[in-house]
Amino acid sequence: MKFLGKAFLVLVFIFLFIPFLFSTSFKFQFLSPEFWIASLRAGAVYPKLEKVLKNGLQMQVKEGKTSAQEAKVFWTGVLSSGTLQDIIEKNLKLSLDFATGRAKDRKFYIPFDKLPKGLVPAALSGTLGNEISPEQLTKLLGPQAQDSQFNNRNLARTGTNALVSWSVSLVVLLGVLLVMYLVTQGGKRLTTPGVGLILSSVLVMALSALGTLWGRGAGQEMLANEAEPAAQLLGTLGPPVILPMFALWRNIALGTLVLGIALLFVKKPVTLPKKASLKKK
Repeated sequence: MKFLGKAFLVLVFIFLFIPFLFSTSFKFQFLSPEFWIASLRAGAVYPKLEKVLKNGLQMQVKEGKTSAQEAKVFWTGVLSSGTLQDIIEKNLKLSLDFATGRAKDRKFYIPFDKLPKGLVPAALSGTLGNEISPEQLTKLLGPQAQDSQFNNRNLARTGTNALVSWSVSLVVLLGVLLVMYLVTQGGKRLTTPGVGLILSSVLVMALSALGTLWGRGAGQEMLANEAEPAAQLLGTLGPPVILPMFALWRNIALGTLVLGIALLFVKKPVTLPKKASLKKK
């Protein structure tokens, strides 16, 4: 029975370890503007994105969904890699600063001074700065750009929710380790928590290796000429984000693996009964 109980605790620990890693990535990577900026730049995303979007625009022209004149306006201005980088990085920072509470108001960045003339009516753009509110964006782009106050409130709570989720996940994980320690008899090695850490680490390292291989292979396949525009877009943006996530998981798994191996050689202290200790005195 003791063996089955310990085996169950090990399985519970392994089951909780993956959600903990997801919450860690969400809290410390996906909510960080620096993570996105560094990842997208390291993956040379913007030149690839320029090519993918221009290919999609060419397809729309061929299908008659967009005129050649409109395509030329976007081609020479909005779809350049420099403009795309400027728009994406600054909007990521504005949105994530609002989501994590570093900014009180939500803003959107539109570089009116860099956009082709005539793309945005002068009557609208002339009175606006480059950072505009959701209400101003609605006036500029129409009802399709409208964002409700409910969505803004939810976005503003993202940072707090991520912190709570990560904290609860960590506490529960440490709680299971504590239970493993308590069920270990005095004088016995801390084999159960050690095995739980080792198995979890090995599983995560295997998942990280497979995810890294898949991310690289899938990205190249999606970027193939015959791929659909949506697949090309995913192949462009996916790998630069997925690969650093798995790298973080691998580093955490390496640390817990070393800790798990160390625990195999550590014994729980023997606690003597009070009466026995009094007799010795």
